Amino acid sequence: MKYGLFFIFILFFTLPAKGDIPIHYVPTEDPGDPRLAYIIEILKLSLSKSLPNERIVFTPLPASISYARSIHELKKNVYPNYFSPGGVNVEQLGTDNLQAVDFPLDHGLLSYRICFVSPNASKKIEKVTSIEELRQFTIGQGTNWPDIPILTANGFKVIEVPVYTSLFKMVVSNRVDMVCRGVNELRREAIQFKHYGNLIYDESFVLIYTMPYKLYFNNLNAELVKKIELGLSIAKQDGSLEKLFMTHFSEDLIFAKLNQRKRFILKTGYEDSFSENYKQYLYDPFK
Repeated sequence: MKYGLFFIFILFFTLPAKGDIPIHYVPTEDPGDPRLAYIIEILKLSLSKSLPNERIVFTPLPASISYARSIHELKKNVYPNYFSPGGVNVEQLGTDNLQAVDFPLDHGLLSYRICFVSPNASKKIEKVTSIEELRQFTIGQGTNWPDIPILTANGFKVIEVPVYTSLFKMVVSNRVDMVCRGVNELRREAIQFKHYGNLIYDESFVLIYTMPYKLYFNNLNAELVKKIELGLSIAKQDGSLEKLFMTHFSEDLIFAKLNQRKRFILKTGYEDSFSENYKQYLYDPFK
């Protein structure tokens, strides 16, 4: 019986035969990046529900690599149970050989954007009353970020930079007008990067655009994906998923004061594209 279970384990996960389940990921530029930390917490929670007797070992790749390369290696199944988060950007690079976990990694919070603004543009941006007026201002984005196609399709001028932390230096020095972040990101970044100088954030509007944000694995890891989805369902039912979400994001939601802001909504084409399972995990900050 022991050996039978062992071989079933190998069949399902194609993993080394030592009892541990390794999960590989690309490290971020900032080792303390809370976005990656939350993804790992989500995986730990879900797999603790669906595989309670297994030991999950999270292993970063030796070094950070470009997003395009990470997706290329994901398609080639270079590392066991290797994942990469993404959305529209993954679709543009191609999803062949890939399978996504049917779950919004951010619970939809990245669709609500609040912005750092340059000292030169801050007062003008406060007075904006329409999307047309907002298009006059440049937006800084990291290379291959998932919302770049959405912003450009809606007529915004996007300036891409390869190094994420450079964005905050650019907005402080008036090299871009806005750096818009998810409602779950700006508060911490305002503290983390305040040493760059006059890092101002706007409090007058929220830019809203629906977009997917999922966790992608290679198709060969389909059974692991199923276990993650099963664990997420269990965690939602027993309340542990909501508890984890509020632990990470309740302060961000209070800080953002979204109900006091003007709302500018962009069309993305993804509004009706999500499964019912995916939509049940989305959080509406206006309710």
